[in-house]
Amino acid sequence: MNENRLAEALDIFSKILVDYPDDLETLLILANIYLASGDGKTAKNIYLRAQKVDPDNKTIDRQIIMAEEIAENGLAEPTPTDFPAVTRLLQRLTGKSKAIDENDIMRAAYLLDKIINSESPAELVSIHLDEIDELLPALIELNIRQAHADGHPELAESLRELQFNIDYQLDAKDDGRSLPELPGDLNQPHFDGNILLLLPDLEKKSNRMTLLKATLESCGCRVSEKDQYVSGRGAKPDVVITSNPHTNPALAESLSALSAAGIPIILDLDTDFEKQPISHHEYNTKGLGIQTRSNAYNSALSLASMVSVPSEMHAVSLKTLVDRVSVIPDGWSRQNKLWNKNAHPRSTINIGWVGTSGQLEDLVLIRRFIIRIIREFPDTRIVVIGNPQAYRLFESLPENRRMYLPVVANEEFPYLLSQLDILLVPLRNLPYNLSLPDTILVEAGARGIPWVASPIPSFRHWSNGGIISESVDEWHLNLRHLVMDRELRQNLGQAGKSAAKSREMDQLGRLWIEMLSQVSNAKTFLLQNTEDLKVY
Repeated sequence: MNENRLAEALDIFSKILVDYPDDLETLLILANIYLASGDGKTAKNIYLRAQKVDPDNKTIDRQIIMAEEIAENGLAEPTPTDFPAVTRLLQRLTGKSKAIDENDIMRAAYLLDKIINSESPAELVSIHLDEIDELLPALIELNIRQAHADGHPELAESLRELQFNIDYQLDAKDDGRSLPELPGDLNQPHFDGNILLLLPDLEKKSNRMTLLKATLESCGCRVSEKDQYVSGRGAKPDVVITSNPHTNPALAESLSALSAAGIPIILDLDTDFEKQPISHHEYNTKGLGIQTRSNAYNSALSLASMVSVPSEMHAVSLKTLVDRVSVIPDGWSRQNKLWNKNAHPRSTINIGWVGTSGQLEDLVLIRRFIIRIIREFPDTRIVVIGNPQAYRLFESLPENRRMYLPVVANEEFPYLLSQLDILLVPLRNLPYNLSLPDTILVEAGARGIPWVASPIPSFRHWSNGGIISESVDEWHLNLRHLVMDRELRQNLGQAGKSAAKSREMDQLGRLWIEMLSQVSNAKTFLLQNTEDLKVY
């Protein structure tokens, strides 16, 4: 599920449920998935089954309340223990325009059988081209089911991706949207070399690296992933991109071997670790407080041909340590259809905050203003994402005026944002906060959600789709203004959405390829001049 291989994951969970119908973990995962798909009625039914297994679990109680709030009219889906049910759930999750009709699948099966058993299949195909075009999604669905029945989940997953892509193309055509350029397009950037992503943990890739790999591959690049490099094993890469390698100090040996082999290294740092406070939730796993990580960090800096960061302020602080720093901001990918999936209508104005334990004090700055707004406007509700401690800051409010949403995988984050009508991003004036990128505001823009935020440099520079609160006292006024003015919310959301197009990964991929070409050309230039010196 973390790798977004939803079809395989759901197939496994549905089979577990057949053999173990009271498995609590499976019930909760499936219920959460139905909740993410917007099917509150089915989610509630599965949560109720889980509640019978673990009646004292308060988290399940809260999830049932959430499911009730988005429950639609009509019948609930059966729990997905067969392939058609899994298919319908996948279609909801991925935003498909409509489910594939079983009658179409039967027509497709009949047509396929007719063609296969014909004495002149080619002639029959030419006669039925229009019907084949009409039944193409059903034909693919038929093959997906056959692949699963034959025990070939990898083939089924590949066909599923093809099906989603065709559906996206058809939706785009109907909506008048421009279709993505094909990898072979002359305008598409390209890097003709082998790229190695050297990562500290292949099982826990950052969203930045996950999106980067998919983007480079869509541009036709040859990309591989490893968590170590040993000279002489396998093909030698032309360029290496390593992300936060100090978090796995053992990578220092791999980086040394790559540097000794003359392979250019791009060191990508997604946060300013030198300014990261001890209170930050990742300090103990990624911070520089441990000597081995600090040494590995300094070693990586010294070996890097180029350092890439998502924030201009981060780049400024690094320029005193390294010669070449490039700013490539974070982005989002339109290939994740949850970014464009319409949110379910609601009767409340949801004011949301996304954060971790290290950001609790940032939220405390404006807590009193949020509570005032919630009490002043009866149609408002506070939604806290990712931090149970932050949710407890609002225990004085009635339960129906506050909601908690747990953290989900990166691919499902757009769904969490879709639960908000206004996003709040308060940050104290601390060195680490000042170095943060504008990622959360860009993501809010991609979902069309207006925001109110603190005046850190990257937020001020982005500025699209929201309001900067220049002082603490302005928070109440700005938030009140947004709550009262629906048209303002819509206009800001649309402005953010338009601006976020520039940060879609197709656009950012060009920046990455330009940087890859730079470091590769620099290596070629150095080798040529070294050879000249030898001749001389």
